Amino acid sequence: MKRKDYNGTPLNLVIIGSGHYATGQTALSGNKVTDKDFGVLFPSALYLRERGWVGRVSICGQDGNKFAQIRNKVSHWEHSLGLDVSFDAYPVANKIDSNAYLNALDEIPKPCAALIAVPDVLHVEVMEACIQRSIPFLIVKPAVTRMEDFYRIQSQLDGKALVSMVDYHKVYDEANLLILDDLQQGAYGRVHHIHSLMSQRRDMIEIYLRWLRNNPEHNINHYLGSHYIHMTGFLTGAVPLDVRATAQYGFIQKNYQLDVADTIQTHIRWLAKDGYVFSSYHIAGWTDPSQTESMTFQELHMMTENGQIFSDQRFRGTRKVLVEGGAQAPNPYFFNFTESLLGGWNLETKYGYQSVKIFVELVLAGKQASEFMRLPTFNESEHVTAILEAADHSLKHDSSVITIDRISGRLVLNAH
Repeated sequence: MKRKDYNGTPLNLVIIGSGHYATGQTALSGNKVTDKDFGVLFPSALYLRERGWVGRVSICGQDGNKFAQIRNKVSHWEHSLGLDVSFDAYPVANKIDSNAYLNALDEIPKPCAALIAVPDVLHVEVMEACIQRSIPFLIVKPAVTRMEDFYRIQSQLDGKALVSMVDYHKVYDEANLLILDDLQQGAYGRVHHIHSLMSQRRDMIEIYLRWLRNNPEHNINHYLGSHYIHMTGFLTGAVPLDVRATAQYGFIQKNYQLDVADTIQTHIRWLAKDGYVFSSYHIAGWTDPSQTESMTFQELHMMTENGQIFSDQRFRGTRKVLVEGGAQAPNPYFFNFTESLLGGWNLETKYGYQSVKIFVELVLAGKQASEFMRLPTFNESEHVTAILEAADHSLKHDSSVITIDRISGRLVLNAH
């Protein structure tokens, strides 16, 4: 059954990036299964187009020959689901062009917006290209990892009525929304300590290997640790005071000859809105065995004045053990293609999709619609950016404590 949710002028989308999060294409494609084998951004755009929210879709990469494989991979959706799977490719076949996305941004009809999923080192230039053309954007986290880059982009956004979001999709996870509601209702009292653990199979190193070789500064704290570091500030509204980070090396050094940490821990002291201080400790790793039952191990634990909260966000109550595949513990709430009882996909309950949908809705509604909403906007990412940079500084200086101070309206890092 076809369902149309929106009858206004649809939003045209430019997806900048054609890899894992955008389309599912990786170095593992055809060899190993991941939890995003078709990506998140492209199928979300197709689903939104079926419901009237999205019109034209463009996908941008560097190698124009890559798109034939993407078209072939999704072609069955046209027959099995009746989806319009068409998209414009930048660059065209037999052409290599790392700046092809600029042509897409120039040619896409308005109203339009961009979904950005490119290596971290390209984030600034891609966001700037969108801002220069007054094109709203949703960018994968972290938007930036240095305060210098944050304020550079913020200054360009200043005064522009431009929706600029960061894909911290875990804010839409029902488990975290429940915690947020309880905190706002005062059920927990003062927060004493927050602990998180997030780690992924070592298969992910193969997916990001080209990124790591081009930019060894990219680390697991940026990619995974930022989830719950951001979540701590988002849930509590607290301000970071200081940061200390530690790291362990081994698997990546031995197997890939890269000076990249297997695991990073970040300890943060926060100043709560009520004036008291609490701490959080976040573990991020990406060398779990390939045989582990979950693509991502993730859990959150809170100690508060009135009790403790345990949120196992890896094991959501479903396990299966099969001859092929072994033990598996899927997360049914992030992103998957389970069928709706009314036909088609059931993406409405998936928080990976909701991040894209909410962005599209906000762009079509206008920036003023989100003025008083609590959302993971670019400006809202100031604190997590400071923490990530502080953690990087701490690691470079023998795990020293890095303080975060606000001077003349800007956050400034200082080593001690």
